[in-house]
Amino acid sequence: MKNYRIKIIAISILALLIYSCNDDFMERYPLDDINDENFWETETDLELYCNNLYATYIRGFSYDWAYRSMSPWGYNEATIPYGDAITDNAAPQNYKKVAANEYIGYITGASGSGGWNFSDIRRLNYFLDNYNRGDIEFDKIKAYLGEVYYFKAYDYFEKVKLFGDVPWLSHVVEVNSSEVMAARTPRAEVMDSVLHLMNMAIEYLPVKGDEKPGRINRDVALHLKTRIGLYEGTYRKYHSDLGLDGIRFLNEAASACEALMTGEYNLYESASVDDDYNSLFAQYSYSGNSEIILWKDYSADDNLGAAFSRYYTQNLREKWGATRSLIDEYLCADGKPISVSPLFQGKDSIQAEMLNRDPRLTQTICRFGEYALASGVMGANNTPLPNLPGLSGNKCPTGYRIAKWWLNDPADWDRVTRGEQACPIFRYAEVLLNYAEAKYELGECSQNVIDNTVNVIRQRVNMPALSIDNIPADPVMDSNYSRYCDYVPSPLLREIRRERRIELAFENFRWDDLMRWKAGKFLEIPVEGMKFVQNQFPTVVVDKDIYLSSEGYIMPYAQTLPNGRAFDESKQYLFPIPMEDLVLNPNLVQNPGWNSVTQ
Repeated sequence: MKNYRIKIIAISILALLIYSCNDDFMERYPLDDINDENFWETETDLELYCNNLYATYIRGFSYDWAYRSMSPWGYNEATIPYGDAITDNAAPQNYKKVAANEYIGYITGASGSGGWNFSDIRRLNYFLDNYNRGDIEFDKIKAYLGEVYYFKAYDYFEKVKLFGDVPWLSHVVEVNSSEVMAARTPRAEVMDSVLHLMNMAIEYLPVKGDEKPGRINRDVALHLKTRIGLYEGTYRKYHSDLGLDGIRFLNEAASACEALMTGEYNLYESASVDDDYNSLFAQYSYSGNSEIILWKDYSADDNLGAAFSRYYTQNLREKWGATRSLIDEYLCADGKPISVSPLFQGKDSIQAEMLNRDPRLTQTICRFGEYALASGVMGANNTPLPNLPGLSGNKCPTGYRIAKWWLNDPADWDRVTRGEQACPIFRYAEVLLNYAEAKYELGECSQNVIDNTVNVIRQRVNMPALSIDNIPADPVMDSNYSRYCDYVPSPLLREIRRERRIELAFENFRWDDLMRWKAGKFLEIPVEGMKFVQNQFPTVVVDKDIYLSSEGYIMPYAQTLPNGRAFDESKQYLFPIPMEDLVLNPNLVQNPGWNSVTQ
């Protein structure tokens, strides 16, 4: 049974007409030209309508040049690899406003900006308002209905993560609809509706192997349900001021995980443990890959692609590097943290600190001389050494150049906007990590659970198994939790969270994890890079090109952000509604702390 894949499907004129409608103020204007009485009469009509939703909700590395910045976060539109740019995992050359508590997009943006946009919800509701107008057997309808339920649940989940309470729109909103001036629907009601939509999507979508080519199946919906359930369940627990119980969502997450864990999925393995992890993210196709549940295929046959591999290899889009905060969290080869392991060789150089570590470290972060571009290729001067400030080329401001997602093929770089590197979107490793954490939060995390989740992931890279009866101490991480989060998780939860950070680094999970754990203050951990060794960079001038901490670590924001990143817990767990939307609809209430630029 071949693995599921996504192909871009041609956009029909019908959906273009919908999409071109004015999307200000929750799409209050009529959907002109779309109420053709003859359109909704065949299964083909439903399929054509749904085709266009795929490009909106399953974007992968995006399309063409893929250079735009995503609002409100401010990172590149290839969101999966670049989303960590606003977290404690990464430091772009130019710091991100969101990560520094300097976001003012709600002041400068127009109505419908900053994520507060309901145009796609309107497209989904238009289908839901019209799909049953024709005389079509329900068995021929339900797969498309399942797709729309899935996309609507996904869209609202993303909005709740951003804003908390959001207006729930069940039908198309017209200019004279009462919903135009609706208040925000409480988070609990919205998420109950999201969960209902997910369950309906799971019921209506075909089982894996029975779907039409290029369409989602039931496993894709189950995977999204694990993510939604874990997020909402833990968010409610750690944000106890909401007064909401998250147990039901955690149970739903765990049951969805179990449904996938009893199937045919396994972690990907190549010929070498030294390459398994890295090579998973540098492929042209995931057909037949037992780990990938959902992926975006960019092939020459589609005449579509994205300029991802070309600019990623050049470190161009974000001009970023990983942080010391992330590097220090990788265990040593004996399964112990660097603060207690006798195998740790110290931090006097990048070469030393990468010895005897979890193999995922050197498959995620470049050692000097590895993952090198071919001579003469644009950006090749970033290897074998990273381009620190003071050197020519696209900068790596921390010295920790990121190797994950790096595809070593000049042919794909030369394709530019028609790049064909495939993008994994849902992978089985996340299911295992979601299950381990959900079971822990439910008080049901036994050694058997760990053996079937965390230890399966560790086994891929030959790391020692985690024993819940013999968890190594980590005084440094515990101290960070105590200082920045005002709570210290149990040793078992700490290790589950560590495994998640390491395994899912640079896959756009870290921000959501910090938000749901109420750990946003981790952004205030000083942003540092590698230990600077002058004889390795003889032309780089300290206190001119780069600046160092008292211990000799590169400080990329010493001049541009001298007081470091800031996180205001009174407001930053949610984003603000654009001011213009508050004026247009006086029944909307701004999120706490965002009433002015100075707050």
